[in-house]
Amino acid sequence: MNPEDALRTEIHQALDGVGEPTPELLTRIAQRLHAAPRRRRFLAMAQVAAVLAIGLALGTVVFATHRARVTPATVTTSPATPIVPGPGANIAWVTSQTTAGDVDTGIDPTGHVVGRINAPVDLRSPDGAQLYALAGAEIHIYSATDGRLENIITLPLMAGGLEMLSPNGRYLAVVTKTKVQLVDLSSGRLTDPVDFGAPAYGVPVIVGPQAQQVYVVGGTVTKLAFDGARLRVEQRSTGPAVSCNGLVVGGPNSAGGLPFRVLGDGRTLVAFCPGDGRVTWFDLISMTVTHEVAISQRNPFWVSPVFSPDGNTLYLHEGGTGALHVVDLLHQKIVTSTKAAAVDSNPLAWLGSLLVAPAYAGGIDRTAAVSPDGTWLYAIGDFGAPGGVSLVHLPDLAVKGRWLPDVSFNSVWVSADGRTIYLLGNGDELRVLRPDGSQVAKLSLPANTFGFIVPTVP
Repeated sequence: MNPEDALRTEIHQALDGVGEPTPELLTRIAQRLHAAPRRRRFLAMAQVAAVLAIGLALGTVVFATHRARVTPATVTTSPATPIVPGPGANIAWVTSQTTAGDVDTGIDPTGHVVGRINAPVDLRSPDGAQLYALAGAEIHIYSATDGRLENIITLPLMAGGLEMLSPNGRYLAVVTKTKVQLVDLSSGRLTDPVDFGAPAYGVPVIVGPQAQQVYVVGGTVTKLAFDGARLRVEQRSTGPAVSCNGLVVGGPNSAGGLPFRVLGDGRTLVAFCPGDGRVTWFDLISMTVTHEVAISQRNPFWVSPVFSPDGNTLYLHEGGTGALHVVDLLHQKIVTSTKAAAVDSNPLAWLGSLLVAPAYAGGIDRTAAVSPDGTWLYAIGDFGAPGGVSLVHLPDLAVKGRWLPDVSFNSVWVSADGRTIYLLGNGDELRVLRPDGSQVAKLSLPANTFGFIVPTVP
């Protein structure tokens, strides 16, 4: 008798001790339910469930004892090649909305709080080293290592504006309803504010790689040129830009990730609109929409956009259903739509999120994060759905494992070196995990904690 047959026999014997022989068990159950009076069927079902539970428990013990020596190895998501990030890049920063105002808390990979910032931080540098807050007419720059205030830059004419970084983190553009100004963060020099002539909404400004061009995106797109000293309006689009009538971002960095990106060619803007599920490609040279695709979605507050490290792929994860859509940005098509994990959430629970802190964050939790080497996607459910963290192996889109399956989470972020996974759960609780899923720490945060402040890569 081979090992598999021996195992099967042991399980049958364990079940036979508490009921009928296994092959006849379901038949006898059906007969008993059919013969029972209607008022007694619930009792009969309960009795059968108890018998099955006992049998399953005994069978599980036999199975576990027999198979212990061949238990598969724990799934690890640690990068194959070590990644060495800059100072502070591995520290998670989360935002809490308290009665005294916004509080941002930094937690290191050991689970220790390294600092707090009493300000509404909006952006994080692409290398993860600095945090930026626009306070009235001032830009406050903080260290991501410990939250220490490093510098203040005054913008006398731009109070109440919105800001965005350049891809290299050197320049920061600030836009009000009709004016835009560029700041060189390395020197503190400012351009004169320029009136671009059309109201803009959301976070509507994009800075080119070396700031030679700055784009203000609203109902149309205005292109401004920068010669190292001053800005000037260069061109305006003649038609609509993206379906959201601007680049929609809510709260601090959309609770953990921008829904738009300029591709590596430097001329193609890709933007996801949560309102209608459309992905738009816009050519920044011809200033026209070149292509659009749309995903199916159950709710505009459920889809979390996250880009691959090379910026060539967009992953759209719907936390309320577990659906995952993969968009090839270079070939302008939806590659596949699949299920990252089955979820069982309350379909009305998202309504409650609109009445508390997540509404400030745009109502979209960060339910997916990609490892820095682009190999793994960490996916969670949302709105109280259990299921823990599903580990999606991106080369084949296969779910290779699951961590903490009985726990509910609402936001996830992975450190810059890929060796720490931070999970924000219900009740303002943060867990810190290693790349094999083992827990480093669990700590409580201020009330109404709703999202990670991740590196801003436009």
